[in-house]
Amino acid sequence: MSYDRREFLKTLTLGGIALFTADWTKLVEEAKAASAGKLLPALPGEKVDPKSDQIRAFWNDSSGYFELCLNGTIYDEVPDFDDEGDEEFDDSDLCKEDDESEADFEARVQEAREEWESENGCSQSSREYRQEEHEFDWYRRSCPGARAVPYLQGVFSALESKGVNVDAGDYAEIGSIDFYDGSCPGNDTYVAATAPDYETLAALQRVLEALKWDCRVVIVEPNPDDAAKA
Repeated sequence: MSYDRREFLKTLTLGGIALFTADWTKLVEEAKAASAGKLLPALPGEKVDPKSDQIRAFWNDSSGYFELCLNGTIYDEVPDFDDEGDEEFDDSDLCKEDDESEADFEARVQEAREEWESENGCSQSSREYRQEEHEFDWYRRSCPGARAVPYLQGVFSALESKGVNVDAGDYAEIGSIDFYDGSCPGNDTYVAATAPDYETLAALQRVLEALKWDCRVVIVEPNPDDAAKA
């Protein structure tokens, strides 16, 4: 498993403008209570433009962080595997002979099937392998959680390319976006980005707005502790 953390800093500025001021911090606290942590920024009942990108956050109580998805949910399932060009064995031309037992006929069909699959490279094992590859690719690259990783990494790349100024002598962590590549040794299907709290999601929204990215951070499943403060 590889792991990377990128931090938001209170002293972060963009184009000479401080992003995280005392007024902003106060607004975050007020917003969290007003919206019960369900939507960012914190205007209750505000509709989200379906044409915009969405970073959707789902609170994982056992892990203590929000799992982030791009334009999807943590509940999205692997799409059906469409193995184009994978022909199926056609046994319609094989007929049971009058003096042939049912068992012998089935054995002859199976033998013909195996011969056909061997000639056409369409064995059951090869189909299962392609199915596994399809699922592996979806979890690592195409599922909403995996898609959020390069998108959010691009946010930090955009900040760096703009020469964002950070006072290294006077900084304080607001929160962090953590990136995971593999949940544990031997399991590298888990590719994800997470955030520890509401404040970090608010900071992410602030940065997206400052960069003029058409993206909205939406808390789909809030931390119950945030909702309890409303």
